[in-house]
Amino acid sequence: MSPAVVTVIPVVLVGVMKWLMPSLVPPTIPFGVRVPRDRADAPVVVAQRRRYRAVTGVVAVLAVAGTLLAGRPWAGLAVVGVELAVGVFCYLYARRRIAEVKAAEHWFGGRRQVVVADTSLRTEPERYPWPWAVPAVVLALATVIIGIVAYPDMPARLAMHFGPAGRPDRYAAKSFVSAFGPVVTQVASTILLLAVAGAALHSRAQLDAEDPQAAPRHRQFVAATTRALLVLAACTGVTFLFGSLANWQLISPPASVVTALNVVPGVLGAAAVLVVAIRFGQGGSRLRLAGSAAGRARTVNREDDRLYRLGIFYYNPDDPAMLVPKRFGIGWTLNMARPATWVIFGLLLVMALIGVLAGR
Repeated sequence: MSPAVVTVIPVVLVGVMKWLMPSLVPPTIPFGVRVPRDRADAPVVVAQRRRYRAVTGVVAVLAVAGTLLAGRPWAGLAVVGVELAVGVFCYLYARRRIAEVKAAEHWFGGRRQVVVADTSLRTEPERYPWPWAVPAVVLALATVIIGIVAYPDMPARLAMHFGPAGRPDRYAAKSFVSAFGPVVTQVASTILLLAVAGAALHSRAQLDAEDPQAAPRHRQFVAATTRALLVLAACTGVTFLFGSLANWQLISPPASVVTALNVVPGVLGAAAVLVVAIRFGQGGSRLRLAGSAAGRARTVNREDDRLYRLGIFYYNPDDPAMLVPKRFGIGWTLNMARPATWVIFGLLLVMALIGVLAGR
């Protein structure tokens, strides 16, 4: 696998997800703005959806071309940053335009706003798919055990980084940090993904007062998403395991194999998440189930835009939930008003620092 192909893969994935996003979110929350179902295809919504796709589509094509022409490993990361920044700008512009028209035309005027609940999601939640978690756990344990057994006989200098050609280009003296830093990151990331998968099963559903099938959609969505996250955990475990074996110089695979093992498992894991996202949509919004309603004229979802800052950051001290559905995106976001959220951010920062120290 050539370095150019490796570099362009994340650029393509980000571009595809950005372009598809308006079709993956629930129709009653276009660009993070809560609207009645009968306004989901209002002229302003349609116009902003077309503009968003036109801009992000052009940027994605230019990003791929620019990455291939640059031919440098850093190009992909830089271009992905540009894609994300443009996507955020287009999203915020579309959100502002829709919110302005909604307010000017009083879309929620004279309608009864309600909040719905489904107690079965708590009394009979989806069960954790433990068999799907086994590969990731086994891979993490295998890396730990192999590292402990092999540590006394490891060379005095360990390979810490591999260049685009798949050859070591940076070494470090053998120590606990240099030998087991990546292992700690692998174990921590595995635990984190397994925990996120479990939290997803018990996360708050994005129910819809205008659609009685929202709860069944949510069940199918969280079940599929949980399995996809566990597949991603296993795929990253493969990369970590073989990366550690190469760092410890227990194996000396060809450069092409090193490159493939660094990229292919992650791509497969990301593809699993992407397939679920496209197939199900956020909260299962793309599923077509028998009994779905077209909406009722007077009863609508509660207008709750004030709880989402910029339509992205959820802040509600009165909500005990820590994980809530994203307004624009696939999966969940954190309630910024919960102390546990900041604990999680702290743990992620510690993991990042360990990774940086291990790479020195």
